[in-house]
Amino acid sequence: MTSGQDRLDAFTDAAFAFAVTLMVAGTGGMAPDFRQLEAALAGAPSFVIAFAIIAMFWLAHVRARRLAGEGDWRFLLLTLALVFTVLLYVHPLRAMASSFAALLTGSADDYDGRLGQMFALYGAGFVLMSLITAGLFAVAKQNPDLDAQARRAAQGQVFIWLILVATGIVSTILTFFRATIPFAPMIYATLPISIGLFARRYRWVEIADPAATKDEP
Repeated sequence: MTSGQDRLDAFTDAAFAFAVTLMVAGTGGMAPDFRQLEAALAGAPSFVIAFAIIAMFWLAHVRARRLAGEGDWRFLLLTLALVFTVLLYVHPLRAMASSFAALLTGSADDYDGRLGQMFALYGAGFVLMSLITAGLFAVAKQNPDLDAQARRAAQGQVFIWLILVATGIVSTILTFFRATIPFAPMIYATLPISIGLFARRYRWVEIADPAATKDEP
């Protein structure tokens, strides 16, 4: 018999898959002329990035639900909030991809203003989804069935997603000023460095108390 948790997981996975479908295939099918085909091909890198972002949040939810216990109403509410947000988030992702495509094909008429608005919307969605994901791991950490190492790993994930929150906030602030709009997307390029430094310094494995092992051979 399928449990309520299994149905929730299936619903969440389907929602993420639907978001990817909207993003990639929701632009209207086959391009009717060469200009639109050229624009679609120019926007391919942006769609790849957008797909990777949605996949990143989905994989994070998969990890969090493996740590969380069944029947936690807080995890349920955060999951529904994540699904709702990702279905809205796909629209600024598509708009940002279209803006990039217009820029690369030379048809953008208001690069700073339009792209600035797109990155502001994108940043707001990124911050909200990252904050919800951090909350998912914070709830999962409180699962009484977790051992010390799993709880430590969940805490590390909370910190990582808070780093993403802070990065998204900085990037979004840069979109408010015309002179700094071009630097807004570059802030996200710092994530591999900041997360890498944190992951290297963070103690992922719970270390036993040295006083308790002092007398051991």
